[in-house]
Amino acid sequence: MDTMLLFTRFWLLLAAVGGAILPVALGNEVSRKRAVVQVVCGAMMAIFLAPMLERRFLPDSPAQIQAGVSFLVGCFGLRLTMIAQRLIDSRGETLANRVIDRIAGGDNP
Repeated sequence: MDTMLLFTRFWLLLAAVGGAILPVALGNEVSRKRAVVQVVCGAMMAIFLAPMLERRFLPDSPAQIQAGVSFLVGCFGLRLTMIAQRLIDSRGETLANRVIDRIAGGDNP
């Protein structure tokens, strides 16, 4: 494997983990186990989601931009997921019924 490619991947991993650590470090999480889970989940989101976002919205971007995206996804991705989950829990059934009605040609306007 090319040394520069290996360095870039390490750089992106470091950015993902750093972004995931920041909310835990600034928060007041009392459980060490939960804090570790948050860091791992945030880093995993950045590792898997950031490349997709970069490829879609920032093709041919330099490593510094990719690392910034990885850092931001690691930092805010878990919080955005929690917000989306709450939205789905509270309004998911209504939204699903609207989508089904549009696809199936329901009577609702």
